[in-house]
Amino acid sequence: MAPSHPRNGASDRDGNGSEDSRNQRRPGGQPQWLPWVQLSISTMLVVLFLVVLAKVREQATSIGELEQKLSTIENSRSQDRTTAMEQQLESMIQRLQALEKLSDHLREVDLQQQALKQELQQLHSIPRATITAPGEPASQIPAPQPANPSRPSALPGSPRPSATPLRPPTDNF
Repeated sequence: MAPSHPRNGASDRDGNGSEDSRNQRRPGGQPQWLPWVQLSISTMLVVLFLVVLAKVREQATSIGELEQKLSTIENSRSQDRTTAMEQQLESMIQRLQALEKLSDHLREVDLQQQALKQELQQLHSIPRATITAPGEPASQIPAPQPANPSRPSALPGSPRPSATPLRPPTDNF
Protein backbone atom coordinates (compact mmCIF):
# COMPACT_ATOMS: atom_id res chain seq x y z
CA MET A 1 0.00 0.00 0.00
CA ALA A 2 1.17 3.53 -0.70
CA PRO A 3 2.34 5.60 2.22
CA SER A 4 -0.25 8.04 3.44
CA HIS A 5 0.36 11.72 3.81
CA PRO A 6 1.44 12.74 7.27
CA ARG A 7 -0.78 15.12 9.17
CA ASN A 8 0.79 17.70 11.39
CA GLY A 9 4.03 15.91 11.12
CA ALA A 10 2.63 12.66 12.52
CA SER A 11 2.69 9.46 10.63
CA ASP A 12 -0.28 7.17 10.07
CA ARG A 13 1.68 4.29 11.37
CA ASP A 14 2.08 3.68 15.00
CA GLY A 15 5.25 2.57 16.57
CA ASN A 16 4.67 -1.09 15.59
CA GLY A 17 4.44 -0.25 11.93
CA SER A 18 0.72 -1.14 11.62
CA GLU A 19 -1.81 1.13 9.84
CA ASP A 20 -4.24 3.36 11.70
CA SER A 21 -7.42 1.52 12.74
CA ARG A 22 -9.61 3.62 10.49
CA ASN A 23 -7.79 2.57 7.37
CA GLN A 24 -8.02 -1.13 8.09
CA ARG A 25 -9.15 -3.17 5.17
CA ARG A 26 -11.40 -6.14 4.96
CA PRO A 27 -10.39 -9.31 3.25
CA GLY A 28 -12.15 -8.22 -0.02
CA GLY A 29 -10.02 -5.09 -0.21
CA GLN A 30 -12.75 -2.67 0.97
CA PRO A 31 -12.23 -0.35 3.90
CA GLN A 32 -14.32 -1.10 7.01
CA TRP A 33 -16.23 2.21 6.90
CA LEU A 34 -17.60 1.66 3.38
CA PRO A 35 -20.55 -0.59 4.44
CA TRP A 36 -21.49 2.01 7.06
CA VAL A 37 -21.54 4.75 4.42
CA GLN A 38 -23.64 2.55 2.13
CA LEU A 39 -26.04 1.79 4.97
CA SER A 40 -26.36 5.48 5.93
CA ILE A 41 -26.96 6.51 2.29
CA SER A 42 -29.56 3.75 1.86
CA THR A 43 -31.25 4.77 5.11
CA MET A 44 -31.20 8.41 4.03
CA LEU A 45 -32.78 7.45 0.67
CA VAL A 46 -35.49 5.41 2.42
CA VAL A 47 -36.24 8.33 4.77
CA LEU A 48 -36.27 10.74 1.82
CA PHE A 49 -38.64 8.38 -0.05
CA LEU A 50 -40.95 8.22 2.96
CA VAL A 51 -40.92 12.02 3.30
CA VAL A 52 -41.72 12.43 -0.41
CA LEU A 53 -44.48 9.82 -0.11
CA ALA A 54 -45.97 11.68 2.90
CA LYS A 55 -45.83 14.98 0.96
CA VAL A 56 -47.54 13.36 -2.05
CA ARG A 57 -50.30 12.02 0.19
CA GLU A 58 -50.66 15.43 1.84
CA GLN A 59 -50.87 17.14 -1.56
CA ALA A 60 -53.40 14.55 -2.77
CA THR A 61 -55.54 15.25 0.29
CA SER A 62 -55.18 18.99 -0.26
CA ILE A 63 -56.09 18.62 -3.95
CA GLY A 64 -59.15 16.56 -2.98
CA GLU A 65 -60.28 19.26 -0.54
CA LEU A 66 -59.73 21.97 -3.14
CA GLU A 67 -61.68 19.99 -5.74
CA GLN A 68 -64.51 19.57 -3.23
CA LYS A 69 -64.50 23.32 -2.49
CA LEU A 70 -64.45 24.06 -6.22
CA SER A 71 -67.42 21.77 -6.85
CA THR A 72 -69.25 23.40 -3.92
CA ILE A 73 -68.59 26.84 -5.42
CA GLU A 74 -69.70 25.66 -8.86
CA ASN A 75 -72.84 24.15 -7.36
CA SER A 76 -73.64 27.35 -5.50
CA ARG A 77 -73.10 29.35 -8.69
CA SER A 78 -75.33 27.00 -10.64
CA GLN A 79 -77.87 27.21 -7.82
CA ASP A 80 -77.67 31.02 -8.02
CA ARG A 81 -78.18 30.77 -11.78
CA THR A 82 -81.07 28.38 -11.22
CA THR A 83 -82.62 30.77 -8.71
CA ALA A 84 -82.21 33.67 -11.14
CA MET A 85 -83.70 31.58 -13.93
CA GLU A 86 -86.63 30.63 -11.70
CA GLN A 87 -87.23 34.29 -10.91
CA GLN A 88 -87.10 35.13 -14.61
CA LEU A 89 -89.48 32.28 -15.34
CA GLU A 90 -91.93 33.48 -12.67
CA SER A 91 -91.72 37.02 -14.05
CA MET A 92 -92.33 35.71 -17.57
CA ILE A 93 -95.30 33.65 -16.38
CA GLN A 94 -96.78 36.73 -14.70
CA ARG A 95 -96.29 38.73 -17.88
CA LEU A 96 -97.91 35.99 -19.95
CA GLN A 97 -100.86 35.85 -17.59
CA ALA A 98 -101.24 39.62 -17.80
CA LEU A 99 -101.03 39.35 -21.59
CA GLU A 100 -103.71 36.65 -21.61
CA LYS A 101 -105.98 38.84 -19.47
CA LEU A 102 -105.36 41.76 -21.80
CA SER A 103 -106.06 39.54 -24.80
CA ASP A 104 -109.33 38.36 -23.23
CA HIS A 105 -110.26 41.97 -22.51
CA LEU A 106 -109.47 42.93 -26.12
CA ARG A 107 -111.65 40.07 -27.37
CA GLU A 108 -114.50 41.31 -25.17
CA VAL A 109 -114.03 44.87 -26.44
CA ASP A 110 -113.96 43.56 -30.02
CA LEU A 111 -117.18 41.62 -29.44
CA GLN A 112 -118.79 44.68 -27.89
CA GLN A 113 -117.63 46.78 -30.83
CA GLN A 114 -119.10 44.28 -33.28
CA ALA A 115 -122.37 44.27 -31.34
CA LEU A 116 -122.43 48.06 -31.36
CA LYS A 117 -121.80 48.08 -35.12
CA GLN A 118 -124.70 45.67 -35.62
CA GLU A 119 -126.95 47.84 -33.46
CA LEU A 120 -125.83 50.90 -35.39
CA GLN A 121 -126.61 49.19 -38.68
CA GLN A 122 -130.01 48.22 -37.33
CA LEU A 123 -130.61 51.80 -36.23
CA HIS A 124 -129.63 53.06 -39.68
CA SER A 125 -132.03 50.66 -41.32
CA ILE A 126 -135.01 51.80 -39.14
CA PRO A 127 -136.83 54.90 -40.51
CA ARG A 128 -136.19 57.98 -38.42
CA ALA A 129 -138.83 59.92 -36.63
CA THR A 130 -138.24 63.61 -36.51
CA ILE A 131 -138.46 65.40 -33.23
CA THR A 132 -141.15 68.00 -33.19
CA ALA A 133 -142.47 70.47 -30.72
CA PRO A 134 -144.83 69.13 -28.10
CA GLY A 135 -148.28 68.65 -29.36
CA GLU A 136 -147.32 68.39 -33.06
CA PRO A 137 -147.67 65.04 -34.79
CA ALA A 138 -144.43 63.20 -35.54
CA SER A 139 -143.86 62.46 -39.19
CA GLN A 140 -141.95 59.52 -40.53
CA ILE A 141 -139.00 60.53 -42.73
CA PRO A 142 -136.79 57.82 -44.15
CA ALA A 143 -133.10 58.08 -43.32
CA PRO A 144 -131.00 59.45 -46.13
CA GLN A 145 -128.77 56.90 -47.82
CA PRO A 146 -125.21 57.89 -48.64
CA ALA A 147 -124.37 58.36 -52.32
CA ASN A 148 -121.46 55.89 -52.23
CA PRO A 149 -122.21 52.99 -49.82
CA SER A 150 -118.58 51.77 -49.78
CA ARG A 151 -117.35 55.13 -48.56
CA PRO A 152 -119.40 56.81 -45.82
CA SER A 153 -119.42 60.61 -45.70
CA ALA A 154 -118.96 60.72 -41.90
CA LEU A 155 -117.11 58.61 -39.38
CA PRO A 156 -119.03 55.63 -38.04
CA GLY A 157 -120.75 56.46 -34.80
CA SER A 158 -120.63 60.23 -35.34
CA PRO A 159 -123.94 62.06 -34.99
CA ARG A 160 -125.71 62.97 -38.24
CA PRO A 161 -126.94 66.49 -38.69
CA SER A 162 -130.70 66.86 -38.50
CA ALA A 163 -132.97 69.40 -40.12
CA THR A 164 -134.73 70.42 -36.90
CA PRO A 165 -132.85 71.74 -33.90
CA LEU A 166 -133.24 69.88 -30.63
CA ARG A 167 -134.95 71.75 -27.79
CA PRO A 168 -134.88 70.82 -24.14
CA PRO A 169 -138.18 69.84 -22.57
CA THR A 170 -139.97 72.72 -20.85
CA ASP A 171 -141.86 70.76 -18.21
CA ASN A 172 -138.73 69.92 -16.05
CA PHE A 173 -138.90 73.20 -14.10
